[in-house]
Amino acid sequence: PRWSNQFLQETCSGAMRATLCVAVAAASTLRGTSNTTVEESVPPNCGDKYDKLPDFFAEYGASISDSVCTQPGYKQQCKVFDEAIQCWFRSMATDHCGDLDSQYEKRNKVLVKTCADPKTDHLDVWKMFSSGEQEYWRNTFKMQAKESKLFDTMNKLVPKQILCTTLHVIDDECVKHGSLRTRPAR
Repeated sequence: PRWSNQFLQETCSGAMRATLCVAVAAASTLRGTSNTTVEESVPPNCGDKYDKLPDFFAEYGASISDSVCTQPGYKQQCKVFDEAIQCWFRSMATDHCGDLDSQYEKRNKVLVKTCADPKTDHLDVWKMFSSGEQEYWRNTFKMQAKESKLFDTMNKLVPKQILCTTLHVIDDECVKHGSLRTRPAR
């Protein structure tokens, strides 16, 4: 189906569908057209070797949205994009986070606080990225966002949560721990 204004008016009448409809409407607006089909987008690369990784990677990935999307108003948006967040995680895990070094000891306290603080935004998180991490981000996620409307829309609606996810996964030594470490280091 086309994500047209008529479709949104007919489909978005119930409160149960409100979050999804907000995301679809925002995606249409962000793309500058309301007649774009989701199928026209290239699917994001979710990591072609992910199924060969240890089983605990799936459990780790499943915990990301609940760990990073804690701010009011973003919990539901993250639920809408949970599959895309999982895809980004799988892509990172498959390429071993670009072999980037963990900065857990150096930045975890500030990262956890910044990611949980509703008064901070994605630019505050971006400033924590090293130059190597910024290059990795541009060459992986941003490149996929140019080809995938799903990643592009997710990046526009929940950018802070995606950046927080990225740094937490890198700082967890690209999934060497059982779950996302979102508690401050001691």
